[in-house]
Amino acid sequence: MTGQDWLLFSTLLVVVASVAYALGARRREDTAAAGAKPDATKAKGRAKTDAVVSAGKADDAKVAVAEKAEKPEKAAAAEKAELPAIPKLFDREDDDADITRVGSLGVPPPRTILQPPVILIDQDDVGAGDAASDHPYFLVSATAQTDTGLRRKHNEDSLLVNREQNLFVVADGMGGHNGGELASRLAVQAIEDAFGTRTFEGEPHADIPIEASELARAMQMANATIYEMAKSKPELDGMGTTLCCARFSPNKRRMHIGHVGDSRCYRLRNGVFTQLTADHTMADLGLTGPESANLSRAVGIWAAVPIDVIVAAPSPDDVYILCSDGLTKMLDDDRIAHVLRTEEDAQAAVDRLIFFANAKGGKDNITVILVRVVDPGTSATT
Repeated sequence: MTGQDWLLFSTLLVVVASVAYALGARRREDTAAAGAKPDATKAKGRAKTDAVVSAGKADDAKVAVAEKAEKPEKAAAAEKAELPAIPKLFDREDDDADITRVGSLGVPPPRTILQPPVILIDQDDVGAGDAASDHPYFLVSATAQTDTGLRRKHNEDSLLVNREQNLFVVADGMGGHNGGELASRLAVQAIEDAFGTRTFEGEPHADIPIEASELARAMQMANATIYEMAKSKPELDGMGTTLCCARFSPNKRRMHIGHVGDSRCYRLRNGVFTQLTADHTMADLGLTGPESANLSRAVGIWAAVPIDVIVAAPSPDDVYILCSDGLTKMLDDDRIAHVLRTEEDAQAAVDRLIFFANAKGGKDNITVILVRVVDPGTSATT
């Protein structure tokens, strides 16, 4: 090989080597770039995950703060009641057999508003008349609560606690969710409005204390409100409510009760537990069998409704309970009386009554108003 040929061959080798080196470098760069992409994706994924975790921790922190803020109140209530939670049983529709109805053989609908019969509970104290005083003979404090129970999906009970008027009302609606809930609410609102505006339709009743007459007229106004609403809307036909109302007159040492249906008023005095109202049911008319549990009268069913008026003379240390039949269907009088005798704290007593009613099955809505009568010289806890 001549010198010229050797030079040409060497030049070719250098060119080939340079090209090979360049191709190899390019290949290494591509490989490195390809390998870096998964790492970048992983890093990006990790960053996103970390962000989600951080957001979740932030949300958890917010929930924790909210729960912490609620804990004192919840803990205090739980510590006070010391009652376990009872699970709701919403696995079926309301049992038609337990729904309140007015019996087909009830009291004939009155054509006009009747004079309420007055029932005197404390004959010796009440019979002498209303002796007014410039200073109250007693004060009252009240605690109230309503609960849906375990079987109902809706609460058709309503209540009113008006401490300024010393007026307390329990209403247990009937006619299904649409009608019952509305009826009880309308009744309570009508009575509250009547006393709030001091507007009572109709003339005062003769031979009845004015406080009792005002209560009865307010109840008739509630009856008219519900009745007219039901007439204007066919889907509300048959709706109505029970009413158990108590109005205390501390300056006259009197208590007036207006009552329609099977919601009740009880009194605990000196350890003796007494039902002051009489249920207006078909059983009360002497009927037996399944129909006996139905009401013989209710507010809102007729253009006018017969009302029982009861007059009593409260004394310091008396305890009164107004309740819907969701309590009395589950607990007998002895159990209710035992709670009142053994539990001095009013809220704890109400909590326990509702708890025991639910523990027995909670087949209906449960509403309880507990009213304590105290001496004026004693501080009343409201």
